[in-house]
Amino acid sequence: MFNISLNQLQNNLKTLSYPLSKKSLIKYAEEKGVDEQVLRFLKLLPSRQYESLGDVSNYIDELTITKVNPAQLRKNLKQVNYPLSKKDLIKYAEEKGVDEHILRALRCLPSKQYQTVDEVNEAINA
Repeated sequence: MFNISLNQLQNNLKTLSYPLSKKSLIKYAEEKGVDEQVLRFLKLLPSRQYESLGDVSNYIDELTITKVNPAQLRKNLKQVNYPLSKKDLIKYAEEKGVDEHILRALRCLPSKQYQTVDEVNEAINA
């Protein structure tokens, strides 16, 4: 998936004044050109108000440990017609109401075209 450290988060978000919403955090990150991993991390956060950098960092462990069982992935993506882009995989998952754990994992994928569910699985569990 991806790894992000507390240090990396602090270096990219140290000039912010809290409280901030998830939307505001993402807007800041996009405007300032922060590390791609930090931006992806922010996009995975729950939509709510964050009171401090520490409040944001509480989600590091939860969001960076996103391994997915291959059988569970196949079950949730069994009706997908490949090839499909990351964006379209996420759209499919949202429309079909797939497991939140799987949806979170799909959001962490690199942006590219996926040819098979096995390729999606390899990217998630890399």
